[in-house]
Amino acid sequence: MTHERSGYDRALAIACLIVLSFPLLLVLPKVVDGSFMLGLDFSCFWSAGTMALDGHAAAAYDWQQLRQLILRIHPGLNQAPFPVYKVPIPFFYPPVFFFLAAPLALLPFPTAFWIWSAAKLLCWALVVWAIRPRSIALLLAFAIPPVLYDFFVGQCSLLAASLLGGILLTLDRRPIVSGLLIALLIFKPQFGFLLPFVLIATGRWRVVITASLAILVLMLLTGLTFGWDTLEGFRAAAIFATTQFHFTGTLAWYKLQSIYGLLRFAGLGYGLAMALHIAVAAAVAIWAMMIWRRNVSFAVKAASLLTGTLLVSPYFAIHDMATLALALVFLMNAPPAEQGSLLSNRSALRIGYSVLVVLGFAYIALIPVGPLMCATVIAMIWMRCRQPDVKSDLAYG
Repeated sequence: MTHERSGYDRALAIACLIVLSFPLLLVLPKVVDGSFMLGLDFSCFWSAGTMALDGHAAAAYDWQQLRQLILRIHPGLNQAPFPVYKVPIPFFYPPVFFFLAAPLALLPFPTAFWIWSAAKLLCWALVVWAIRPRSIALLLAFAIPPVLYDFFVGQCSLLAASLLGGILLTLDRRPIVSGLLIALLIFKPQFGFLLPFVLIATGRWRVVITASLAILVLMLLTGLTFGWDTLEGFRAAAIFATTQFHFTGTLAWYKLQSIYGLLRFAGLGYGLAMALHIAVAAAVAIWAMMIWRRNVSFAVKAASLLTGTLLVSPYFAIHDMATLALALVFLMNAPPAEQGSLLSNRSALRIGYSVLVVLGFAYIALIPVGPLMCATVIAMIWMRCRQPDVKSDLAYG
């Protein structure tokens, strides 16, 4: 059995290394010769931080002002072959994000980008290791294509996913810490949309109360530090992003890796696509709450929340799908399948990982693959839900 497991781990490790090497070999030469705009999304964060340091944090929500700073970093942006880079992409993160952006803006852009990227990857690695302390788990978590997308553009999805993983790891053993981590997650609020439903359904009131109080404190500190006008700036930017950017087609539909984005990509109108998205989101929320109230392993519960989170909001992008890597790592801790089951844990993981990799790279063909990636993990969760509650490799309290 040990020899069989070693061979399985070796094969999966080789597959992960091949997946990692493929995009790196394609992108690194372009990074070296300067033809690839590394950290394009991060330039938005760094520029917003620069405005905050200058005492004009609220101006970061004015796209025209922000774009002038971004063009200094990437002067070739106006000549970029992708039309999406030529439209007013707003900075629509909550004002608490300035606590991250401002310190980074103290550094030159290239230095800030690499520090930001290293910090994200470190958080990601620590959370993955805490979930399952195996080198093969680390390789798998780094070799899902959306993880690479997040790294190249300098987005913040890896950090948000790491916080979500930390919340799950501390949920029962350290409820106060879990609540504080939830408060930190408000910089990317769509990642926390499903959490309150699960917390209330399972009666985790210490976490709910801690998170609520911590969020109030963070909002107070944000207003005192960066000005109360940042709240109005964020409100206006959020309305603009919703009414004139995400839901109107200004942003290409394939960029929205959600049920709504997939339906608009397929040609459905706003009303029907949004109605169907809301219906799916409601069904997913009910499904997640049912799983959390069932007698199944914590690994399965955690994977259901991570996967369900990506289906309830219409705003997710391809780099946000990196969260599914954490779901796979949690599922590595799920109880072994009983004799007679359709697939063993290892077979299901192998197939699931392969599908996520293929779909992740299929995004390059400008297709909204996010819902299909989530459906893959949901199928794996469904198979695991049929198993009785067995203590997994980790003790979660």
